[in-house]
Amino acid sequence: MKPRHELTTAEVGELHASLEHQLARIGVDSRPEVALRMLDLLNDPGSCLHDFARVVRADHAVSGRVLRLANSAFFGQRTPVTSLDRACLVLGLERLKSIALGFHLSRAAAGGDQQALGRAVWGQSVLRGCLAAALARVSAPALAAEAFVVGLMLDAGIPLMFRLVGEPFAALWKAGLTPGALHRRETEMLGFTHIDVVGALARRWRLPDLLALPIERHHVRPPDPVRDARPADRPTDRKEEGVQRLHRIAYVVGMLDLGPAAGAPALTMDTPGVSTATRVLGIGEPEMAAAVRKSGEEYAATLELFAEIASGLGPIDEVMERVQLDMVRAVDMQLEASLRAETEAVPARMVIGGQSIEIVREAQGPIAYLYDSHGQRLLTHRFSTGTLDAPALAEAFGLDLVDPLDADRVAAYVRGLAA
Repeated sequence: MKPRHELTTAEVGELHASLEHQLARIGVDSRPEVALRMLDLLNDPGSCLHDFARVVRADHAVSGRVLRLANSAFFGQRTPVTSLDRACLVLGLERLKSIALGFHLSRAAAGGDQQALGRAVWGQSVLRGCLAAALARVSAPALAAEAFVVGLMLDAGIPLMFRLVGEPFAALWKAGLTPGALHRRETEMLGFTHIDVVGALARRWRLPDLLALPIERHHVRPPDPVRDARPADRPTDRKEEGVQRLHRIAYVVGMLDLGPAAGAPALTMDTPGVSTATRVLGIGEPEMAAAVRKSGEEYAATLELFAEIASGLGPIDEVMERVQLDMVRAVDMQLEASLRAETEAVPARMVIGGQSIEIVREAQGPIAYLYDSHGQRLLTHRFSTGTLDAPALAEAFGLDLVDPLDADRVAAYVRGLAA
């Protein structure tokens, strides 16, 4: 089987179809019915709290957990919440939507056979969901419910990779790689990645683009919101804007390494990652710190909802302190350390951070193409003759080459093509 980054566009299409069949073979539900009813309501601008409460009431698996959550210390009710109607009012429409939909999607993706590793991944996923929702309340308040679901599902393909790929993926996982490095190794060493798997899930469930695209693109650096802003005569429609906002949140949340941390440095406003994070999300360090703190409180209350598939990450204060430190550091290292080129030959494409860069030389000047992890072309840039170098390529595609290894790889790739 070819490594993922060597597949042609046609082969990527065949891969996606094959993965959907493989998911069916291992028993992943093709139609999580309650989740689909929730999605219908989510897409209906006229839906209200009563509509979601009616669906929750008919599902005993969720209704009891909603009651327990409403009675948790997070909501601080003076008297016990004993009715589902009141519980739904306490949670509010946003949390009711995100929790109910997230519960059913995650349960359908997890299946019935949950080993310790899968439970650990889902425990991280619940925290990613809470953090994504907290960041959305600051940067995109109308999308907080969707942000929770996106954050929750970012790593849904990882437990499935153990079932679909087996030991080759297990070996990568045991290496303790950061999320970005894991995805890059998958593209270089395996025939498909956990992002391909979660994309197949999204298609199998017919998730709307508002949820599916940010999940599938979360290892692709989003465009700079200032530098890449559209002209006034080309406004972004509401749907596209929602996808872009959720993509930024998914990118930041998905880069966080929630495994055991060692020697994380203290962060200040002089730390390069702070400016990177504020540019990607459009919020400052105080807002980020507040969002992390709030997400920790919500995570402690929400985890019980997902107890059948997820296990906790340890003492919540320690976990959130680690997240606070790692939040900026991870964003500052979007292009993480990668393997040096094994040969001096110039490849047709260079893979970096899950993205593929291809440069074609023409008489009028070289053209560079940026592809996502599915082989779909994202950006095109034509350079004038003699102007193509590593900094120019990084500027054209929004690549922050903060890691010297990545900078060297890009420079070697450009020099090889010019030779």
